[in-house]
Amino acid sequence: MKMRLMAGLGAHALGCLLFIVLSWLGFFLYTQLFGSLDSRGVAGSRALLLVFYMYAGTNLLLALLPPGRLKPLLCALLGAAVLAYLLPQHPLRAIYFSVLSGGLSSLAVLASARLGRRLPG
Repeated sequence: MKMRLMAGLGAHALGCLLFIVLSWLGFFLYTQLFGSLDSRGVAGSRALLLVFYMYAGTNLLLALLPPGRLKPLLCALLGAAVLAYLLPQHPLRAIYFSVLSGGLSSLAVLASARLGRRLPG
């Protein structure tokens, strides 16, 4: 039980670090291809900070939940919530961050399940 919890926390913490790195990489590639970022409606940096907080909180919840059918549903709900929040004002960011948050959460769930099976205890 304790090893499964530690494996889950480690996998989801790695997912949070990857979220930050891939967010930075996405912004870097966007500015190289299309120029500077424009901001309309909800301020871009504050909106993305809220998306990261939502992502980190959901991943903490995913790490603490026992294995089951609720985890994939929660990953899909996270992606849909990010899409609904960013879509009216930032359509390109909405697609990128909804796929990034839902995909990385799903990968972290799969990684923690695989690690939990391999570790003793």
